[in-house]
Amino acid sequence: MLPLTGKSLKFQVVAVVAAGLLVPVLVMLYDIIFASQSDDVLLGNMQERLGGMAFYVASTIEARAGSNPDPAVLGAAFNEIAGRMARSYPGVRLGLYLVGEDRILVQGFLHEYRQLSPEEARRREARVYREAAEGINAVKATGKPVARVGETWDDRFFEQLVPVHVNGKLVGVAWAEERMHPIFAQSTRMRLMIRYATLFAFGAGAFGMLSIILTLTRRVGQIQRGLARLEQDLSQTLPEMPGEMGQISRAINHLARSLVEKEQLLEEYRRSQCLVALGRLVTNIAHELKNPVSIIKATAQIMASNLKHVPALDEYVKMIEEQADRHNQLIRELIEFGRPNDVRFEEVKPGELVSEVLQSTAPLLRQHNIILDLDIEPSLPAIKGDRERLKQVFVNLILNAVQVMPDGGRLSVCGFATQEAVCISFQDTGPGIAEEDLKQIFQPFYTTKPGGGGLGLALSDQIVKIHGGEIRAESGPEGGATFTVCLPRSSEHEVRED
Repeated sequence: MLPLTGKSLKFQVVAVVAAGLLVPVLVMLYDIIFASQSDDVLLGNMQERLGGMAFYVASTIEARAGSNPDPAVLGAAFNEIAGRMARSYPGVRLGLYLVGEDRILVQGFLHEYRQLSPEEARRREARVYREAAEGINAVKATGKPVARVGETWDDRFFEQLVPVHVNGKLVGVAWAEERMHPIFAQSTRMRLMIRYATLFAFGAGAFGMLSIILTLTRRVGQIQRGLARLEQDLSQTLPEMPGEMGQISRAINHLARSLVEKEQLLEEYRRSQCLVALGRLVTNIAHELKNPVSIIKATAQIMASNLKHVPALDEYVKMIEEQADRHNQLIRELIEFGRPNDVRFEEVKPGELVSEVLQSTAPLLRQHNIILDLDIEPSLPAIKGDRERLKQVFVNLILNAVQVMPDGGRLSVCGFATQEAVCISFQDTGPGIAEEDLKQIFQPFYTTKPGGGGLGLALSDQIVKIHGGEIRAESGPEGGATFTVCLPRSSEHEVRED
């Protein structure tokens, strides 16, 4: 057997199908060649015997007629010789067609017979004439002997027809015919039916197998192309397929999704590790900066009280104090960023928490002419969280909105619940956020505002993740940004130790 393991799938399937179809093809060829040869041998024997009879009858008639083509003479000669032969060979029927009178004479029967009435004899001659007409016409047209297999509605017979010439002119057609055995007729008919059925089954099977092969190779090609795409982008998926190929494609898609999730987890883990290391570094730096800034501010305050007589000193002292306060605020954010895990969880009602934050920031909103739209569902489920930390998140988002709307605008605060979480959204009417900034807006020290520290949103993102939630930023096509904080319900709360 040829090794197929190193061949392509298409070649292997074709080889197996060809081997499976080889046996019925050989059987069919045997039937066509050897069985047909056995039929030819049987028909050859019948042709030899009946041909001898027909030629004997024709030669005898020609000898008796001499040069007289009178139909009466021909008929008398035929009846004499054919009648004697019909009695000697039961089951053989002899006939003579008279060209000049366009009628036939018949001697003998193919079946067991009885004495026929004149009317029955005429009907029989008419029927026999119809059955032999095809062979008679063939002899008349060619002038040569003809052997043929004829059939009726319930029988088959073999006949040998030869021309009768007088003075070189065709005057009649003599023939001898014998009924073929019913088993031979049925066998031939059945073999023909089997042959056609085999050819049809072979064609249908070959077409079906070709369709299966093409479908199989096409689906394998789809999987190959899908795997090539997955090498470049794991978010690509293989198309749905039926059957076993569908199971393979679904398994590959599941594996790809698992790899994507694994990559996301690894990326999140690396990010959290970087944030932890960065937090420690930032905390140390913040502590180192805190004391010098405090000394600078205290010195400025002493200068303001001791050097009141110096002209324009108040303006410089005020500037120093403002910058010192700004740096103190940045230092506090750095310290908070460096220790975000210091949280105390308790049951919190989101609606009450948002109301407290809005109450404390209301003067700031009025100062900047910002209109507040509040839409909080009254029956929001409770959450587990650190009240002060969550307040810090909401305050940061409100301060961001105020900074992008310094000349007034509208701030919409909405609260709603999903099946798994409670969400609070803050939507402003500012200029919006560029698409390239949306991807990095929660990164530490990334800011789009002049003078910004870039830690407010990063700290808010950390706090929300510690609570097992997420914060999303979106920007509308016509401006305006929306920040949505989603926190798990109290029963589904899970603390994350990043």
